[in-house]
Amino acid sequence: MKTISLEGPDFSGKSTLGTALLMKLRDKGLTIERMELPSRMVTGIFTELLRNSKDKIDPKVFAMIYSADHLHHYLSTQSMNDIDVMLLERSVVSLFVYQSIVLGVDPEWIKELNKYNQTVPDLTVIVKVPEEELIRRSKIRVGLNDAFEKEDFLRKVVKAYYNLPEWLIKKYNVKYIEWEGMEKTTETLLKMVEGLS
Repeated sequence: MKTISLEGPDFSGKSTLGTALLMKLRDKGLTIERMELPSRMVTGIFTELLRNSKDKIDPKVFAMIYSADHLHHYLSTQSMNDIDVMLLERSVVSLFVYQSIVLGVDPEWIKELNKYNQTVPDLTVIVKVPEEELIRRSKIRVGLNDAFEKEDFLRKVVKAYYNLPEWLIKKYNVKYIEWEGMEKTTETLLKMVEGLS
């Protein structure tokens, strides 16, 4: 089984691109399991509650809850031996971006929190959408209450994702591709995935 993770800031098209890639891979006869993080499992509900809370939440609390969700996801996938590709929307990389690089939590502590989560994608792809385009897309969303999707926070996340530290790039097999429209970007991504086999 190959594990592919699509990473990047909110509004960068991960879900849409993931759907397009999934369809291309299924057309080739591959069996695909798709998961998004935060998950839709019970642990993922807590992350949504925190992001939309009016309380002041310490970044370490975010790190613990997100790490719990990632671990629950990892453990729930251990019996999936009959699939060709696990397609993730976000991985542990996002924990380091949001909680460490942007919010200042010690990365060594995040590593310790995630020591039982052995998910290391064979390929992590970050599609680089221009920052101002991401801001434009964010303003289209109606009823935006999510603290992680406010403009000032989004700009910090963009900077973090587009300038990852070298150790993170190496550990999680990160590759950057430029956004060139859905069709061309999907084809570029498909070639990268096919190059893994």
